[in-house]
Parts: sequence; structure tokens; C-alpha cells
Amino acid sequence: MTSPIFHETPARDSVLLSFDGRVLEVFGYVDDARYHLWERPRLEFRPGRSRRASIVTRHGRRHTIPYDAHLLPGLQALAARLAKSVAETPES
Repeated sequence: MTSPIFHETPARDSVLLSFDGRVLEVFGYVDDARYHLWERPRLEFRPGRSRRASIVTRHGRRHTIPYDAHLLPGLQALAARLAKSVAETPES
């Protein structure tokens, strides 16, 4: 088994997303939030003037945060890493 790759990226000056290979965490928006891989989280992005990133789980839990446009590439890289880890995790 390979060790997980730690990935973190800001969504804006006051928001940080962090993924350690098992848990996606959000720091600094309204409150902190954690999403374990067994929840099968995914990131969705809404572009435009009111940009939002949403973390959605298989059970419909949703956490929406604003993001800055210039930080989108880092968020997309984190989303790809998260999606790969979710796909490699057996469903329970």
C-alpha cells in the first residue's frame, strides 16, 4: 500500500481545503468540516460572478464555499486527487 499524498489549497484568503488521502477538511469559512472517503465526497464548481465550490456526499450532505477565480486550478487539482481516492475506495 502506498502512503497517501497530502494536498492542500486555499479557496480564498480565509478558506483552506486539505486532503490527506482519507479525509477532506475545510478550514476557516463559517466553521470547520470533515468528510471521510466512506462518505464519497466530490467537489463541484459553479463559475461566474458568484463563484462557489460545493462538497457533496453520497447521502446528499452539501457544504458550499466561495472561491477566488485565480485559485480554481489548485481546487481542481485537489478535486481530481479526491475523485481518484474515492474511486479506489471500496464501497461499504
